[in-house]
Amino acid sequence: MSKFLKLFSIAAILLTACNKQITDKPALQTAGETTSLQNANTLAATATRATYFNDLFTRYKAGEWTGGDVAFSLLLPDGRSMWLWGDSFVDTVYADRHRPFDPFIHNSIVLTDPQGLFTTLYKGTANKPKPFFNAKDPYFYWPNCAFINKQKTKVYVMMVRVKATGEGGIFGFETTGNAVAVLSLPDMTLQRITVMTTSNKINWSSAAFTEGNYVYIYGAEGTSTFPNTKYMHVMRTAVGNPFKKVEFYTGSGWSTDITASARLQGGVSEQYSVFKYSNKYYLLSQEGILLSSNIYIWDAASPVGPFTRKRKVYTTPETQGNIITYNATAHTQFTQNGELLVGYCTNSLSGTDIWTNADNYRPYFVWLSGWQ
Repeated sequence: MSKFLKLFSIAAILLTACNKQITDKPALQTAGETTSLQNANTLAATATRATYFNDLFTRYKAGEWTGGDVAFSLLLPDGRSMWLWGDSFVDTVYADRHRPFDPFIHNSIVLTDPQGLFTTLYKGTANKPKPFFNAKDPYFYWPNCAFINKQKTKVYVMMVRVKATGEGGIFGFETTGNAVAVLSLPDMTLQRITVMTTSNKINWSSAAFTEGNYVYIYGAEGTSTFPNTKYMHVMRTAVGNPFKKVEFYTGSGWSTDITASARLQGGVSEQYSVFKYSNKYYLLSQEGILLSSNIYIWDAASPVGPFTRKRKVYTTPETQGNIITYNATAHTQFTQNGELLVGYCTNSLSGTDIWTNADNYRPYFVWLSGWQ
């Protein structure tokens, strides 16, 4: 199904899995209004449903994005936000929220702005859509995070490179490393895609954070250790000239040797967020235990940690039955009065659920207060 849905699912059924269904979708409300959520498992923060964003991604129109996962967002220099999506639907959704049994494409981009812009970028046509980031069979790409160069002329998109194997049904794929796509600004023209690594040991597309002269790119190393099934890794490169030189954090310093990259925080998910707020660094991640509905946040004094003071900030109410949630991320460009916008993906372990109910395959959003 979806990208991490698949990665999560493979690891989650071979180890365990990933997907979603909505059970308490709020009535449509005016933009900016939120509905309080009662959740006995929410400990360190107060959550309210981010109605504007939940409504924004409740789509119906063929030819534009109507469902997908990843949901990474990046503020562009002109005030638009770029949203990256993995496996994406660009088909019709009917009034009762079912969709025809049309296939999805492996990635897309959505552009939004405060004035109501909602533009979907993909190749091909509405009748025969193709991924925005295309690859030759049997390969395809899942874009997961991005950053902007210092000159504000390019967007660099970190992607997982995936190979279809033709075996195992929806699990008929394997990851084959990472690639970097470069888009020009402000027109979002794809300039090139470069394969960065061909090893699947570390997925170097979990998160990105820019500060000073560097962009820090975060990875996830999967292991069989339970419950710390994934570990954080960090690389950095000059934001003025990305990837001319790359260094890996060793736990005490930086090295150009990728094999020196150290395991850092354990228990993270495949996709997470690292950001800075009021002179402190934060890590936000869904729990690394597969199929967990818990979202946590940590503090740090630097972008490489150590990350401490772990506390649970939210438990996703959609997780039940076949429905799963995964890969929570923070959308920091929308932070207002200390409230943090957090989104997470949903999917279903049942193969047809995302066609019979489009709300089973889409992101959901909450505002967190008191998370600091």
